Amino acid sequence: MPGRVRIVLDRPLPHLERLESLATALAAIPGIDSAEIRPTSGSIVIRHRGDFDELRESIAREGIQFASSITHLQPIDPMGAAARQLGTVDGAIARLTDGRADLWSLAFAGLVAGGVIQLARGRVAGPALTLLGQAATLTMARPLRTFIR
Repeated sequence: MPGRVRIVLDRPLPHLERLESLATALAAIPGIDSAEIRPTSGSIVIRHRGDFDELRESIAREGIQFASSITHLQPIDPMGAAARQLGTVDGAIARLTDGRADLWSLAFAGLVAGGVIQLARGRVAGPALTLLGQAATLTMARPLRTFIR
């Protein structure tokens, strides 16, 4: 199974030339597609084919040793992370208001208030309709909310 592994190097980092030779040596090992130096984070990212634990034996035969465990990078999930954060905020609002308000209610009230303010300023065509439209969208989407509870 193809994958990606980040190896964090001990500080202080070796000179860039040594890091480049390490990346070149790693990339030459069968089963490794590339080895990218990340000097800012002090790491090397290895893209590989197959199981990395099996590749570790090939790497060790080349004289490269790992002093600590290797962390396999998981795919990022920005929508899931946002949903978890929204759920946390929603829970905090519910606790602070003893369950009388939630994130959706406050967002709806804020959007409606913003829309009314824009109407009062005479900005009907752009900002007011946009804010009120978003408030209506929140109202229609309320049954679909999945990040809460």
